Amino acid sequence: MDSIINVIKLWFLVSIAVARRIFRRLLLGPTMPSWSWRTDIVVAIARAAIEFAATVPDDRLINQFGLRVKTPVPHELRAKIRVRRTTLGGMDADRYIRIGDARDAATILYFHGGGYVFGNPGTHRQHLARLVHATATTAYAPRYRLAPRHKFPAALDDAVSAYRALVALGTDPSRVVVAGDSAGGGLTLALLLTLRESGDPLPGGAMLFSPYTDLRHTSYTIVTNSDTDYLPTHEMSTPNTYYAGAAQLGDPLVSPVNGDLTGLPPMLVFAGGAEMILDDSVRLKANADRDGVDMTLMIEPEMMHVWPAIVPWEPASVRTLTAAADWIESTI
Repeated sequence: MDSIINVIKLWFLVSIAVARRIFRRLLLGPTMPSWSWRTDIVVAIARAAIEFAATVPDDRLINQFGLRVKTPVPHELRAKIRVRRTTLGGMDADRYIRIGDARDAATILYFHGGGYVFGNPGTHRQHLARLVHATATTAYAPRYRLAPRHKFPAALDDAVSAYRALVALGTDPSRVVVAGDSAGGGLTLALLLTLRESGDPLPGGAMLFSPYTDLRHTSYTIVTNSDTDYLPTHEMSTPNTYYAGAAQLGDPLVSPVNGDLTGLPPMLVFAGGAEMILDDSVRLKANADRDGVDMTLMIEPEMMHVWPAIVPWEPASVRTLTAAADWIESTI
């Protein structure tokens, strides 16, 4: 019964958020100059939904939705991309295959975002299908364990297992791009640090979309960009103790912004100029320069968190996928 009440509350809050955004846009114009009507409304919906979901973290219906929902491959790509269920490192995983293309530019190992507490590979099918198509790659997206039921280092252990299993299949590590968005981006960095210390062969590169690298939430842009993003303001104003204990939040394997990046492979990082954790990426780039790591940081001025997955119709999303393809072609 409580779950049904929460769904009704969610519907009500989303409706109010949309009405407010429409009224505000009519009165004051778009939230950001480049945002279309569709983008403004989608961001309003995302913010209302995520903020409410964060207030009911134990709601079984919402949690099951996050674990089970699978978005379809975009209509325009259904004849070009096939998604197959498989296993990787003992985990369920989605495998993305381009139909009719014999050669893959690289193999992407992709970790989905969701703050380490929400989502599954299926929630990111539209974004990953577009990425695979744009970059002429194949991809695997494993279902890693989520907090708070499975706290650190469960997700990292799963990431290591997935990578080692991919290599064990005969995939050349130098032709692997480890990638992820938000928490998946932070997990990607933690994986790289772990592989370096364990002596495993490193992948050819890493691609990060709005990486979540500081779970203490000390980035100043959490405050300055709070009006132009959809992340939950209350949760971003306090440290993330859902994923790890308070004493662990400074560990580079939890908050990679604190890590020594020496020896890591080339990286491409995308960050939105209007997103709350923009400074996570800016500080990460400064650390890469300090440690002699080849890292390209591309900031899309008026975009929110993980915009290619949220607003794929925006020209900025098209530019991002094009840049990803160019980087893979020149790096891997």
